[in-house]
Amino acid sequence: MPARLLGFLKRPAVAGTGAAFILRGLTLVSRFLLSLLLARMLTPAEMGDYGLLTATLAFALLAIGLEFYSYTLREMVPATPARRTRIIADQIVLGVLALVVIGVLVLVAALGGLFPSRLAPWFLLILITEHISLEATRILIITERPVRAYVGVFLRGGIWVYAMTVLMFATPSTRKLETVLVWWALGGALAIAFSAVSLSNLPWRELRGYRPDWNVIFVGLRTARPFMLSAAGALVISYVDRFVIDRFVGREALGIYTFYSTILIGLLSLGGSISHQFLPKVISGYAAGAKAYRAALRTFFWSLLTLALGTTIISGLLMGPMLNILGLSLYASSIWVFYAMLPGIFLRMMADVPSYALYAARSDNYLLFCNLGAAFISTLLNVLLVPVLGMYGAALTGGIASAVLFFFLALLAWRKMREDCREPGATATVGLPTDPDMLYP
Repeated sequence: MPARLLGFLKRPAVAGTGAAFILRGLTLVSRFLLSLLLARMLTPAEMGDYGLLTATLAFALLAIGLEFYSYTLREMVPATPARRTRIIADQIVLGVLALVVIGVLVLVAALGGLFPSRLAPWFLLILITEHISLEATRILIITERPVRAYVGVFLRGGIWVYAMTVLMFATPSTRKLETVLVWWALGGALAIAFSAVSLSNLPWRELRGYRPDWNVIFVGLRTARPFMLSAAGALVISYVDRFVIDRFVGREALGIYTFYSTILIGLLSLGGSISHQFLPKVISGYAAGAKAYRAALRTFFWSLLTLALGTTIISGLLMGPMLNILGLSLYASSIWVFYAMLPGIFLRMMADVPSYALYAARSDNYLLFCNLGAAFISTLLNVLLVPVLGMYGAALTGGIASAVLFFFLALLAWRKMREDCREPGATATVGLPTDPDMLYP
């Protein structure tokens, strides 16, 4: 029996899946550790600076990437190695142009006092490393190297947190925001170097003399447009509250709110990781017919419900005692903000089920409508409620926007499930929904 078990574990598919889950788990744990570390080492105002920087970074990454990977996925899967290098080259050209525009905007904002000038260089450096490493990770996944992709994710978002934790405890002078930014950029650089080695077997020499294919780039942008708008809606729901709190309540309150939202975005990323494991099954089920489609969604629903309920309940029970043990009395005094945020994050996690159901059915317009509608509600309610209720207004808004998103996605998915699915075998290659790695603490 032990020999059979050992042989089973040594199978490439099993070992690869296990390694991917371990790396993903270590990365998610590092996000939780990072939130606790920042709360211990930084002042609430510095935590607020960090919250604004990460929120701005999320939108800037979307502006640079333009969700172009939703097009490259469709093109790379059947492409030859030489064709893949040309697709990557076209994407690099697009990214460089977008980066130049974003860089100019950041410079103007810093000179105009709209962005902290001391953080602007670090912001741009992290933006470059994050974008390149994120796109490299997606390319590794597309080219069927998931374990290497998750090693890159761990380097980009995990290992540097553990190293920085040791450094901050050993050297008190390093307990400042700039240290976090230095190590963050270093993690991205390590991920880029590893990805470059992993992709070195592609025929890059054939790009000599190659000129960007602007027709392909424009076609890709048109393909990616609905995905970009949907991703923008998701980011607005996740981050617009930080800007409103900073404007109407203050940077210190934003630091407390950022601490809690960091933990909850980590839970959302965990749910997104699980959801991505079910995506191929949901797509295959839709292609196979109504019965298989519903069976795949049923399994997906119960699996995600178990995870979402378990994580939210455990988080709610442990947060208070954990803050008391760590001596974070300032954050503990606002613990009810965290409790008020839990229903919203639970509904955001569960919204993946109807979202993926619609996605598999290629109902892109429904997804776009729901995400943009929820983003509008989130923005409006934050502006109305935060000046009156402070952080509690932002937490309440998150719950309402998530409930609206979940309700309309579920309603539209139910309607789609009642319709006839495709004929068996009528498969189609589609891009991925919003990447959970786009969400930052």
